[in-house]
Amino acid sequence: MASVKASYSDFLDISVVLCTVAFLLLLWLARQRDRFNLPPGPWGFPVVGVLPLLDKDPQLTMMKWAKKYGNIFTVKMGTTTTVILNGYEAIRDVFQKQGALSSGRPHIPSFGFLRGKGILCADYSNGLKRQQEFIIKYLSKVDVEKHIEDEVDALIQYIRHKNGQPFDFNSAVSASTSNIIGAILFGSRQEYVDPVFQALINAYHNAVKLCSEASIQNFLPFLWFLPQCRKLAIAWEAFAEAVNRILEKHKMGYNPLATRGLIDAIIHQINGKEQNENSLFDTEDLKANCQTLYVTGSETTSTAFTWGMLFLLSYSDIC
Repeated sequence: MASVKASYSDFLDISVVLCTVAFLLLLWLARQRDRFNLPPGPWGFPVVGVLPLLDKDPQLTMMKWAKKYGNIFTVKMGTTTTVILNGYEAIRDVFQKQGALSSGRPHIPSFGFLRGKGILCADYSNGLKRQQEFIIKYLSKVDVEKHIEDEVDALIQYIRHKNGQPFDFNSAVSASTSNIIGAILFGSRQEYVDPVFQALINAYHNAVKLCSEASIQNFLPFLWFLPQCRKLAIAWEAFAEAVNRILEKHKMGYNPLATRGLIDAIIHQINGKEQNENSLFDTEDLKANCQTLYVTGSETTSTAFTWGMLFLLSYSDIC
C-alpha cells in the first residue's frame, strides 16, 4: 500500500512539473507574439507548431483559419513564426503599401547553396535594392521576345528531328526554357545535346524532385541530417557547380568593350570596383544571381508549358 501511495505521489509530482513547464512555455510564446506585435492566430504544439494540424490540404486549413482570425494571421510553422496573408486585398496592403517592411528574406535551408546571396535569398538592404534595380533595368531593355521566338524555332526543329519517335518532352522543354534564361544571361544559347548544358538540366531536375521530400527542414532546420535533406543539399551543389562551369567558360571570352548579356553587365560593375567603391556586386553576387535566375526562370515556365502540351494532346479534338 505504501508503495502505491509513493508511486501516486511521484506521478502527481511529475504531472505538476509537466503542467508548469507547459504553462510557462505557452506564456513565453504569448509574450513573444505580443513583443513583436504579431497578428493573432491558432496555437500549435511545442517545436512542431501547427504542422500536425495542416492535414493533406494545407491551403484549406489556412482558409478556415482566415475566417476565424482574419485575412492576416500568425502561425508557428515548426520553429518558424509565419504571418499568413489571405486574399488579394491583404497581399496588396502588405507588399505594396508596406513594401519596405515586408521585403526581407528569411533563411531558407533548402536554398543554402546560395549562401544568402542573390536577389532570391539576400536579406533586404540598400545594397539588395540597388542590385534589383540594376537587374530590372537591364532586363527591361532586353528583347526577350526575340530570344523566345528563336528558342521556339529550335524546339520545333528538335521535335521534328525525332521523326515521330518517343522522347522526353519535359526534358526538352526544360532545356528550352533554360536556354531563354541563358540567352539573357550570356547572350547566346546552348545546344540541347551539349554535355555541360545537359549536366545543368539533369542536376536541376534532380534537385527539384527532392525539394518536396526535404521541405521539412525549412520548418524544422535541426532535421538537416535526414537522408533526403542531405541528398537535396548535394543535388543543389551539383546544380551550382554546373552553372559555375558555364559561367567560367563564358568569362574566358569576356571583352570589357562589349556586353553580350546580363553577366557581362555585372562583370563590368565588378571590374570597375577599384574606381567605384560603391560597386553593386562582387564575385559571389555574380554566381548567386546567375544561379538564382536559372532557378526562378526555368521551372515555373517549363512546368506550365508541359501541362499545356499535355492538355493539347489529351483534347486534340478541341484544338
